Amino acid sequence: MIPDDAQDSLDTIRRLQSRSIDEYVDHGFARPYVLLSALAVFVMFASFDLSGPWSTFAVALGLGLAAAVSWVWQRRARVHRKPTGLELLYYLAAAIVFLAACVAFQVAAAVAALKLGMPAHHTVAAAATALAVVATARPARKVLKAVARRAVTGAKSS
Repeated sequence: MIPDDAQDSLDTIRRLQSRSIDEYVDHGFARPYVLLSALAVFVMFASFDLSGPWSTFAVALGLGLAAAVSWVWQRRARVHRKPTGLELLYYLAAAIVFLAACVAFQVAAAVAALKLGMPAHHTVAAAATALAVVATARPARKVLKAVARRAVTGAKSS
């Protein structure tokens, strides 16, 4: 490969970088993955209302579903890229917000169970958490695109 070929390749990569980021983020937030992830969250959190071996089975089912979604997502991705430090910070913040929402929904459902006498408050909290996952997917996708673009342009200007 001569230097001009290498430079042409680098120019093409830079031109298509924005499209690559869009494809990467859009694939990660595709509707089937979001819905199946929400279902996995629901099954795992609702399992606390089950007794004995059914609880263990439901947790295993939820974890298996989450693992299967992750595996299929990885295998079908047309764009593979290493996340930048800013993207990893976004993922950490998203995980913290998700965990805080889980705790908030569980506490709210427990209080409602005491006040209203609901028999399966974990299932109600699991449904609220799963709906929150689905409802926040589109805004989270937009934020991740902005973060990824910012990380890439920030890396170029340094």
